Amino acid sequence: MKLPKPTLAALALCLVAPLTACSGSGSDSSSGPVKLVLRQFDPESETKGLAAAIHTWNERHPHIQVELETLSPNNVQQFAREANSGSGPDIDQIGYSDVQFLARPRILLPLDSYLDKDPPTGASGLLATDATRFEGKTWAMPWTADTMALVHNPKALADAGITHPPTTWEELAADAKRISAHGSGATKGFCFPGSGSVTSAQWFAINYFLWSHGSTLVKKDADGNWTTGVSRRQLTRAIDYFDGLFRSGATPAGNKAVQDYSDPTIVNGLARGSCAMSYLPPSTFAPLRQQAKKSGTELRAAVMPEGLKTGATHLGGRALGINRNTAHPGAAWKVVKYLMSATTFKTYDQLPASKATLATVDVPASQKAYTDQLPHARSFGRYLGSGATITSFQEVVDQNFSAVYSGQRSSEDAAGTILDGLDQALED
Repeated sequence: MKLPKPTLAALALCLVAPLTACSGSGSDSSSGPVKLVLRQFDPESETKGLAAAIHTWNERHPHIQVELETLSPNNVQQFAREANSGSGPDIDQIGYSDVQFLARPRILLPLDSYLDKDPPTGASGLLATDATRFEGKTWAMPWTADTMALVHNPKALADAGITHPPTTWEELAADAKRISAHGSGATKGFCFPGSGSVTSAQWFAINYFLWSHGSTLVKKDADGNWTTGVSRRQLTRAIDYFDGLFRSGATPAGNKAVQDYSDPTIVNGLARGSCAMSYLPPSTFAPLRQQAKKSGTELRAAVMPEGLKTGATHLGGRALGINRNTAHPGAAWKVVKYLMSATTFKTYDQLPASKATLATVDVPASQKAYTDQLPHARSFGRYLGSGATITSFQEVVDQNFSAVYSGQRSSEDAAGTILDGLDQALED
């Protein structure tokens, strides 16, 4: 059950001691089972396996019962508001880039003492720990891991005379152009979202391109100061690359308005065979592959261009944090450990952030690219610590790349505007 709102007396105590658990989260174990709420933000259609894992937990642990709550899309601000008022779920699923946002005001419970006394299996081999630690403490546990792989239609590539998926960005552009020009042109080579919105998924491809070519949007220098990590020339090259995909016909012009990698124009195009290549996370690729089979289309995943180069792709996924207000932190920790275990991932259709658990997961050959790429991926934690938000970087990057696609400005001007925006974000 949700944590009840505190009484006035309890609220007064909270204001005096904000890190004290100020409200209960279910029955005391002496009078009934402990009841905890786990909140997650993925669509319910993608979490049936997680629900099955929670059901298994509840059957095996009658004294600690877990309710699975879905709040989609992700709304970290709502959790922060609830926690600051003494309520909210006991355990919260958190995007890696949001952990520091919640750790800074001490909304989450530090987990180091639990890690020391009762660590989960494979605790020494967790991915994305750079994103779950802040000021020397662990505020959430890495739970799932994902990245973008190059989803492709082998037949569309073969029909255009291409024998294997591209392994460099230059090969990708050439192959995509060749596919689009082949035959009647009904199949486009590379479909990516080119919208200028702050949440546009072109953000991933742009960063992958920059990282694989030796640059990064921002970085910490030898003196510990944050500065831009890309030159105007490097940014111009990146903008010209993606604009060139539209100009060459490799990418449909309509994709300039597409925001998400799971947009129907992309996933349905892949399933029907009108799009030869795109990039998707594993949770989107798995059901799409089944959908494509029904249409007579085979889809496979390959590593992204330069995807086996360390740091050339992002490590995404989900972390699990414990609300500082929970009345049952010990029980919540036991649930977190279970959720990180191999038992959960027998039914939960995600890849674990634990290398030990990952080794036990039976990954289909069509998805092996994800597990090949994950050990080389690095989280967007590389952008955290500057004081600026990743959202501020996304906004200036996505808007200005898109402005070039639409002809509103030149790539050189857009690159300069991006650099000015990054500098401003670092100063604010």
